[in-house]
Amino acid sequence: MPTHWTGLLVGARWAQRVLLVLFALVPVLVVTLAFVPALLFLPFLRSRTAHALTMVGRLAAWTRALLVASRER
Repeated sequence: MPTHWTGLLVGARWAQRVLLVLFALVPVLVVTLAFVPALLFLPFLRSRTAHALTMVGRLAAWTRALLVASRER
């Protein structure tokens, strides 16, 4: 009988990770979609190129944090 409970716990942990990633993915997608217009125009303005690079770096950091947090420990 312990194997049945162990299987349920492993499944519950997996489901919990999936739900957490899905909930965290929604804000990342909203922010990414909000950045798209800026990322289309800012790189073409010399004074705003650094700002566009900062925005891309932040998006990459948020995505990396989401992926690292979703990995099994």
